[in-house]
Amino acid sequence: MSYKRSSLMQERMEQNRKTILQSARELIAQGGFKDAQIQAIADRAGVSSGLVYRYFTNKSQVLIEILFEAITIEVDILNHIAAGELNATQKLHKAVTTFVRRAMNSPQLAYSLMFEPVDPEIEHARFRTKQMIKESIQEILAEGKASGEFEFEDLNTVALCVVGAMTFVVIEPLNPSRNAKLDDTGKNYFVKQIADFCVNAVQLQEVK
Repeated sequence: MSYKRSSLMQERMEQNRKTILQSARELIAQGGFKDAQIQAIADRAGVSSGLVYRYFTNKSQVLIEILFEAITIEVDILNHIAAGELNATQKLHKAVTTFVRRAMNSPQLAYSLMFEPVDPEIEHARFRTKQMIKESIQEILAEGKASGEFEFEDLNTVALCVVGAMTFVVIEPLNPSRNAKLDDTGKNYFVKQIADFCVNAVQLQEVK
């Protein structure tokens, strides 16, 4: 019986934690990090603020976990593309297209996770997540260099440039204060431009 009670308690604790994180994510998606205060998270989750603090030391810990959870999903998608049957050129184009399009489908959440002003602890976590993205892009770039599709000098530098393009370039359309909303046609054109730019930057150019 004691084992069963312990198992049920563990399940309840895990469910509480998931509910807290989901509530925080929803608040960020609606109004950014500034709206994801501990009391607001607790209210949305239907728990006390004391219970939130039982799982997380402070608000930054909650936000960092959401950041890594979100970026892990994106990296898994990029790794799946990298391991696919397409050639390296197609993989790079698809990777950039997929990442940017997914960001634009959840603009407030993506903007907050990537660009909203935060404290140094969260900013450091952001840097680590960009390193994770870079590693996925490096795999595609290395494949393209080996196959003769891509031409560049330094793999790390080029990977950083691609990650910079596919993340930093979406600040304007994602920024809630700019109201730069695009329709589906505009989004598709914008996303294609970014992917084309990244591919053209590394693709081996034929001598005419």
